[in-house]
Amino acid sequence: MDRRTESDRPTNAMTLVAGIGIGAALMYFLDPAGGGRRRALVRDQAKGPLNTTERELKGRSADLRNRARGAAAELRGMGDDNPTDDQLVARVRAELGHHVEHARAIDVVAEHGRVTLRGPVLSSELDDVLSTARKVRGVERVENQLDVHATPANVPGLQ
Repeated sequence: MDRRTESDRPTNAMTLVAGIGIGAALMYFLDPAGGGRRRALVRDQAKGPLNTTERELKGRSADLRNRARGAAAELRGMGDDNPTDDQLVARVRAELGHHVEHARAIDVVAEHGRVTLRGPVLSSELDDVLSTARKVRGVERVENQLDVHATPANVPGLQ
């Protein structure tokens, strides 16, 4: 026995409209001529956000892994108060690469904690070069033999 009132029961017209809508959707997606393309399009649109999320997660996990490796390497190197000259050159060059636009033009030589810098440098970058070299762990003294230029014009290393 159905206890719903007459107004609660779906009308025949509503049932007909719902049936027509479902039938039209089925015809649209099951059409032999274009239904396969339509189904593939809907599937690809549904998978798009999932693929984007997966790429973002992979990128973030790679970033975290690299940061952890860097932190571990930094901790291993903290006890190294007397780096070799080659290690000191590598450290200074790496830091210059992060802070100075034309770091490749600068020649770095290290000898027992004393670092000598040679090569062309822009006057606007000179303070950054010297302060960056001084902050590197293991550097005791920085000798400035840099050629300072106001503009990069006619200086191949600054082009």
